[in-house]
Amino acid sequence: MTLGYALVLASLLAAQVILPTRFGFIPLLVAACHLGNTEVIPELTAVRAVIIIGLARAVLGGKIEWSLKSSIDKIFIFFLVAMILSSFGHVPDEWSPHPFANRVGLALNLVGTYLYGRAYLTDLSSFRRFGMSLCFILIPVAVSMLLEMRTGRNLYYFLGSGSLNAATREDKIRAQGPFRGANTAGCVGATSLPFAYLFWRRKQRSLALLAVAACMGVTVACNSSGPLAAVAVSILAALLWRWRSRMRMFLWGLLLVATAYGLYKGRGPWYIMARIDLVGGSTGYYRAELIDAGVKHLNEWWLWGTDHTRHWMPSGVSWSPNHTDMTNYYLHLGVIGGLPLTLSLFAVLFKCFQMIGRRMNEMRQASDTDEVILWCAGTALAAHAISFIAISYYDQMSVFFYMLVAAIPGMVVKTGNISPSAIPANLLTPLDQLPRKSLRYYS
Repeated sequence: MTLGYALVLASLLAAQVILPTRFGFIPLLVAACHLGNTEVIPELTAVRAVIIIGLARAVLGGKIEWSLKSSIDKIFIFFLVAMILSSFGHVPDEWSPHPFANRVGLALNLVGTYLYGRAYLTDLSSFRRFGMSLCFILIPVAVSMLLEMRTGRNLYYFLGSGSLNAATREDKIRAQGPFRGANTAGCVGATSLPFAYLFWRRKQRSLALLAVAACMGVTVACNSSGPLAAVAVSILAALLWRWRSRMRMFLWGLLLVATAYGLYKGRGPWYIMARIDLVGGSTGYYRAELIDAGVKHLNEWWLWGTDHTRHWMPSGVSWSPNHTDMTNYYLHLGVIGGLPLTLSLFAVLFKCFQMIGRRMNEMRQASDTDEVILWCAGTALAAHAISFIAISYYDQMSVFFYMLVAAIPGMVVKTGNISPSAIPANLLTPLDQLPRKSLRYYS
């Protein structure tokens, strides 16, 4: 840990205590975007430290939102229990000596981020601040990654994140900034792109263009096809806004196309990604083969995961001889904790889309212009869901998804408007007709 890293982290922890509650989410976004996954002490990263302080503040202030009446909350309770129990199905070894501690730390990252988000993202206004703040926070990341793509030097190395020399593939520099991999770095920009429209909607056109430049700068600098696919989802969502009431028909159409492709080719529809190569050197075929391998070896991991996946694929990873490169978040969770974790993720996505869709229908009938904010949230959620197929959220990338999920229960709560007829008549009395002594209360 460098001195710069320590100073920034100390500032963020202080800010987590001092900032007004409505901006309480900012320290975690800054930590996730700029401090990477470096450990302050064993098992304690900057992100975890901020989450712990943020949750402590929320508990002391009575701001924790958690209820068994909430479907998403119940899913996360199940997710937490399944995560912890899965540790009993894994044997400690040289490369993973503490399965239980590893899962407790992962639970803090994922469930802790969700609880943190539930405490500080409680309504549409707080989500708007979240989305707009994220775009601003990404500006230095974009500048650094674009410089890294040009020079091959990672400036975040001096904050203790990543490595000094950028990775390359097919003679192309793949910038990663403070993240552990170029894919996850680019995914942050791609999944944040829908939030740029929040500026445009408020007639802040220059800020909107700056936000787009920041998100696309991060995405382009990583030189990876996966994040660009997430950008395509955002663009498609913008084009479909006019037909948003017919989204169910559109989704059924996609399902039919995928089914027809599978029947015609005699293989899973995920092999469609094998034909996509937007920047050259794409590993889409590997990712499709990985899904096939996961299905074929389901009996090995469905209960509580597995300690051996190296035989699934002809490639491995440097950090363990027992595993292959798990570039799929759905499968990654399955390897860690079995089918219960994978199904929990699907359940979270399904419930979030369902809640957003229902609330948007209600807002459309009421001609509520804030419906577009939910559309932006749903677009970002769809971009994450697509990214999960090709990218495993193994570092601070999980913050951006679980914060988004945490915001949705508060966003879909109805905020009824008070009719003037429901206001007591004495409160509608003009100021010049009130007693002079009463006017001091309105000054």
